[in-house]
Amino acid sequence: MNKAEALKLLIGELKKIPQNIALWIKTDAKYWGIAFGSLISFLIIMEVLIPNTVRKVLAEVVFFDTEVDQAVEESPIEHFEVGETPIEPTVLNTETLTEPPAATIEQDAQFNDSSAVFTEASGTTAAGANFGGLGGFDVTAIGAGPAVRGPGGVGGGVGTTDKGGFSNRASGSRAASLARDGGTADSERAVAGALNWLARHQNSDGSWGCTGFTRQCKDPSCSAHAAKAGADYPMAATAFGLLPFFAGGQTHKTAGPYNKVIYNGLLWMSKNQDPKTGRLGGGNMYEHGLATIAVCEAYGLSKDQTLRKVAQDAVGYIVDAQNDSSGGWHYTANPPTVGDTSVVGWQLMGLKSAQMAGLTVPPATLTKSKNFLKSVSKGKAGGLFSYMPEGGPTPAMSAVGLLCNQYSGMKRTDPAMIEGMNYVMSNLGGAKNDSYFLYYATQVMHNLPGPEWDTWNRNARKHLIGTQIKEGCAGGSWPVAGHTAGPIMATSIHALTLEVYYRYLPLYQLDNKKQAMMPDE
Repeated sequence: MNKAEALKLLIGELKKIPQNIALWIKTDAKYWGIAFGSLISFLIIMEVLIPNTVRKVLAEVVFFDTEVDQAVEESPIEHFEVGETPIEPTVLNTETLTEPPAATIEQDAQFNDSSAVFTEASGTTAAGANFGGLGGFDVTAIGAGPAVRGPGGVGGGVGTTDKGGFSNRASGSRAASLARDGGTADSERAVAGALNWLARHQNSDGSWGCTGFTRQCKDPSCSAHAAKAGADYPMAATAFGLLPFFAGGQTHKTAGPYNKVIYNGLLWMSKNQDPKTGRLGGGNMYEHGLATIAVCEAYGLSKDQTLRKVAQDAVGYIVDAQNDSSGGWHYTANPPTVGDTSVVGWQLMGLKSAQMAGLTVPPATLTKSKNFLKSVSKGKAGGLFSYMPEGGPTPAMSAVGLLCNQYSGMKRTDPAMIEGMNYVMSNLGGAKNDSYFLYYATQVMHNLPGPEWDTWNRNARKHLIGTQIKEGCAGGSWPVAGHTAGPIMATSIHALTLEVYYRYLPLYQLDNKKQAMMPDE
């Protein structure tokens, strides 16, 4: 076929195109239209009627698209007896827990329970001491208040040289903090036991529950205190299940036997977040505040970008849920009541964790929360706090309010801080029967290094180590004491209390008012 014949054939075929299109429209187009319309209708119905199903599937696909090697086999979580297994303090995993006796921390004199009364020269508040490369401070020249540094380490856990808000949890910094602030080999062994117990009682879907966790038990020893669990709050329980791992610098990206445990927990949380509002949990602000702390710490420690939106959206829900007139939070979003100190404390800690992770927190939200704290402040100097404005002060609420004021930039020398510290110290004995009070008060006192912290720490540390269950499947957990939602919360909150030495840097050792969490009025 020559060029002329080929061109003639091509022109002929082109002339047939309009005829072919008309024929297709006449015979087949209506069927394609019906199919396309049915598909669009199906997708609309899926979104309107069962958005959670679509969301969960998509969330799982997105979350699994991370740098985590999904082919790595999950390490078995072996049980060990807390009372018999020594542990080197900076390695919290089952390998070291099952080895022969390991090295212990070299303790300074003031950390031994039989030592002399705390003196300034003993190290905790010595002028000019260097704290993790952040510089020292002089106990006689306390600055304006706490500071919040930038995000923590990047990549496979917490960077040892990064000076971010979470860098104190790196292995080297953690060991130094233990020796500086009063941790012991026994306290770290108790923490390791708690992590082991929590890992062994995680649900198969990655969550934890206030109830039902005994399904994973190997013997009936956990059932004795499981009966006190009360209602189930899986989002709050999962946050409690994860937080002690984060406090020790462990994430889903760090090596060790617990990375899969942590990963599964974070996956469950992300799948159960409301994609429209950012809410974590069923609508209870206790749950959401706790969960926000967890996802913000997970993001800040790992810098896993798949967690950034989960965390930032959770922060957005806290911001939207605030009572605009009172500045407080209560059980539900946008509460008709002014709020309560207990719920406010968890929300502000969530916002603090977000700032430490480098996320966005509106200054106006923090400023408004100060108004609520003023409304519940009591005492001659305003250093005591009540549950709600019309009530009287209690030890637990005072500890919550004091910690919030510390993060708001209140000076250590402020009369309200001094009054509050004295009130907390006067209730030291009662802390042993109230896990919630002990948790918040230990953070408050840790931020106030000195003889009071030394006294508080000795008593709290001895109590927690002594009351931890040492044997059986329950080994590593704590009995329920005071305001807790069962053994999951009790074990988590007690472990976090024993991790106070390295979870956060003592606030008044960071003297930089310009970086304070909350803006000045």
